Amino acid sequence: MKRGLVLALAATLSACSAPAQMQAAEAAEMLSLFSAGRGPANVCSANGRALLRGAVRSYSREMDRSGVTWPAAIGGGDATSVDTSVMIAFAAGFIKASDFRGRPLPNQLALSEWPEIRGMRLAVGDACDEVMALHSAVASFVLESARMDTLAGVADSVVRQSLRVRRAREQMLMTAAAVEFRINQTGS
Repeated sequence: MKRGLVLALAATLSACSAPAQMQAAEAAEMLSLFSAGRGPANVCSANGRALLRGAVRSYSREMDRSGVTWPAAIGGGDATSVDTSVMIAFAAGFIKASDFRGRPLPNQLALSEWPEIRGMRLAVGDACDEVMALHSAVASFVLESARMDTLAGVADSVVRQSLRVRRAREQMLMTAAAVEFRINQTGS
């Protein structure tokens, strides 16, 4: 009896770390929630990461079947909040390249262009919650910057969008400083 219980527990725990299986519609909903910072599970946990990776795998497989390149390139004008969020989660190490089915993952996120997220992958172990806050701040900054690019020539809209970009950048930099502080505090 004890052996059966131990085997069942081991099977359950090992299943928790494997990417979850789900339908494409469920995956799309989960990715939308994740990009809005309201995911159904904490990606700092093995279960949360497995759920996110499963959603990326399912959605990527469906997009590949439909002939759609996903995620869209950041800064290309077609990137959604989900695209941006997924690419930043990839940069942070929450998602693996193998989770993107059907084709090799293109170098859509040049980390040299976004120095604030270069160290995310290293920081996840010591400051995961702070990295998730930085993930949200960077995603907001990238999206507001992309919107700014589409408003060229509309003076009133450009002024309002400039303020949004400035606020998003300030939030991103403050959050990056908090992550750096937490890492330095942990490393001391």
